[in-house]
Amino acid sequence: MNKLKIFTLLTMVTLLGCTQQNQTKTDSTIESVGFAGSPDNSWLLGSQENLDVWIKWCDLHTKKDIDGIMNIASDSITIEVPNNQTINGKDEFKAFITEWFENNDITIKQEWGIPINFIDKDGNKDEGDWIINGHKLNTKNGENMTQEINHANVYVKNGKVQFFRIYNHKTSTSKMVSATFSVDMSNYKDEFKNVYLNGSFNSWCGSCNAMSDDDEDGVYEITVEVPSGEIEYKYTIDGWAVQETFEAGTSCTKTTAEFTNRVASVESEITLPTVCFNACTTCE
Repeated sequence: MNKLKIFTLLTMVTLLGCTQQNQTKTDSTIESVGFAGSPDNSWLLGSQENLDVWIKWCDLHTKKDIDGIMNIASDSITIEVPNNQTINGKDEFKAFITEWFENNDITIKQEWGIPINFIDKDGNKDEGDWIINGHKLNTKNGENMTQEINHANVYVKNGKVQFFRIYNHKTSTSKMVSATFSVDMSNYKDEFKNVYLNGSFNSWCGSCNAMSDDDEDGVYEITVEVPSGEIEYKYTIDGWAVQETFEAGTSCTKTTAEFTNRVASVESEITLPTVCFNACTTCE
């Protein structure tokens, strides 16, 4: 559920605000798609290596690893953010994220990303790649959690992030409250090592929130902070090795796109009822 998705570029339309598509061939083996600037200039599929630089960049933000971020930031990096602020240069960027990290906890959930390479009308390729990507940015400050749904145009060259511009599509802020979850595994007969809680509040991260069974009664429990309001979640085994599966319309669930998850409304500190793994009720 909701894992990192890296899309293979088959066709590209409406790229960077353009509403046309142009297809040419730069040689007998490489087909270009889309255009930039004019229909004479096109795009090619970029490199996985440059896409990996951006994925690493976001992971380092979650870890608050300033030195790691600086290692893959260009000295002349330029960043444009939605509030009309522009950050110029490595020193200014370091000062910005140092203050940001001191006051906030950051989680970036990558949802999709496509590396593309610019090629001009004469067939000359750019030395760097553009990473067009979508992500969710969660910023926790005190009791409040702000979630942004963004996409970014990122330029990576020589293993360094040179430029990126963030476009914000939606922002919501919720108060964080304490919620206790528990699941009874006594009816689950296969072997397993760990039970995890995954949900909209931890970006479906896999093995972030391990549950515990301190009294060894088969009931695994965890208390975490979640944003007030509606949350979706499910219990999983050994990361994402096994996950709960529900039919759409099951009483304790909500179906979003192709995913059917447990759902709960949380307004204040709460202890949710213990349920059987893969069921809405207690174990029989």
